[in-house]
Amino acid sequence: MIDRKDFSFKKIADMSGREMFCIERLRADTFVCEQKIIDPELDDQDLEAIHVFLLNQKQTKALAVCRIFVENNKWMLGRVAVDSNLRGQHLGAEMIAQVHEYLRQKGISQLYCHAQLQAKPFYDSLGYQAQGDVFDEAGVKHIMMYYNL
Repeated sequence: MIDRKDFSFKKIADMSGREMFCIERLRADTFVCEQKIIDPELDDQDLEAIHVFLLNQKQTKALAVCRIFVENNKWMLGRVAVDSNLRGQHLGAEMIAQVHEYLRQKGISQLYCHAQLQAKPFYDSLGYQAQGDVFDEAGVKHIMMYYNL
């Protein structure tokens, strides 16, 4: 059973090496191995982002991860990934709900994301709205989406 209240919100400077390892392993498994994206998985946004994650009880693997950061005066959500064995259990939706609450408490009114087109139904189900045209990012079709907090 997953204890869903254990999502952590940390910058890299506040993480243990183990936490960062677990986060990056899930992101690499999802975006590099599974989706075959060849652009660098880690980027400069990671240095300033708040990383949201849930580790298993033994703290040997991340079960769900994402990051939030400011870009062009907008709060952005990105690198959303859930362990492939746990998809369909609403863990991603719970994580995003906690991100929304975290940002609301900070007085933030909107959250944006570059949603992969295949993930658009997930974001639709959470109340996100599409904005603009489909665009290519790292060889994957995306659409800008936003959520009013």
